[in-house]
Amino acid sequence: MRPLGTARRSAGLLMAASVVVIDQVTKVAASHGGSAMVLPARNPSYALGIVGGPAPLLIVGSAVVLVAFLVMVDGLASRFEIPALLPALVAGGMIGNMLDRVRFGAARDFLVTPWAIVNLADFAVAIGILGIAFTLAARVPRLRVELRSAASSR
Repeated sequence: MRPLGTARRSAGLLMAASVVVIDQVTKVAASHGGSAMVLPARNPSYALGIVGGPAPLLIVGSAVVLVAFLVMVDGLASRFEIPALLPALVAGGMIGNMLDRVRFGAARDFLVTPWAIVNLADFAVAIGILGIAFTLAARVPRLRVELRSAASSR
């Protein structure tokens, strides 16, 4: 039987790979059709166009942010019982858009919202970040109570 940490990482890797595959397949499908909700576009910037720059710099920046995120979340995941699915969504989404930047020089967006044109990788990142934030918000107060109780029993 494998240790729990290994099983968590395997589940996370499988989820991240699934996000990348689904993201890339939907981008190809979107490029072959168009409608009011599906409008293929290229996004050379990050963060809804707020952060821009040369593609190589954005690719390196993405890789650095991804590695820093994974190191940080690895330490938090077991301590705060963050489900492996959540960081995997973020990693898979980041990798999906990074692959676009490597291959095409820009992320391929296609879902029209009232605020921006996005893709499934963007949704995966947003859902993962929100899930991590909600999980931490729910678990930190409980951890404080446990720490106070442990300190008072000494």
